[in-house]
Amino acid sequence: MLSSCLARVVSSDVKHNFLIHYLAAAAVLLATPVLFGLAELDSRMSAQPLEIMPPLMGLILLTPLFSPEQNEGILETVRSKRMSRQLVTLLRVICALVLLAILVCTLGGYMRYNDCDVTAKMLAGTFAGAAALGALGFFVSAFTDNVIAGYMVSIMYFIMNLFLKNKLGKFCLMSMSFNIEGSKPVLAVSAVVLIAAALLFRKLFRNES
Repeated sequence: MLSSCLARVVSSDVKHNFLIHYLAAAAVLLATPVLFGLAELDSRMSAQPLEIMPPLMGLILLTPLFSPEQNEGILETVRSKRMSRQLVTLLRVICALVLLAILVCTLGGYMRYNDCDVTAKMLAGTFAGAAALGALGFFVSAFTDNVIAGYMVSIMYFIMNLFLKNKLGKFCLMSMSFNIEGSKPVLAVSAVVLIAAALLFRKLFRNES
């Protein structure tokens, strides 16, 4: 009964609030072969599209997860429900991360099909970087109660990675391209910490239970 109720909540949430974001992330995936030549790349060259495009998918999928409640009408409706808002938000995060993993694996599978040197370890690192950038936007959005601020901070950090490159050390999203060891585990942990901190902040300071 509970699982059926949760499934209906997730289905309705996706359909009415986040479908456009899911489609936008898929559009980034479809644009990748257009922007990059994805055929017969060695591991160094394969890292470039993997570290530039999927982080944008993570940004698109995770940053806006608090946006529905910024509408007063929706907020009042949510408050009238018995289901925990924290649980609803956590389900949104899980759905976004699952879709992100599917998109990353699809891109990796396409590249391998075209004889690119892509490994499972590279795809795991790609997912970690994408999740970290999205989690940053998610956290800023939770803290400021403003999705636009979340997008702006995430985009600024993405641009910093493009221009500062290896100067960001283990927090560099493009560590595979610049041979920075140990960056991806740091990004994975950062993603978990940022998501947990965002949920905790909303619970303690926004009274979301």
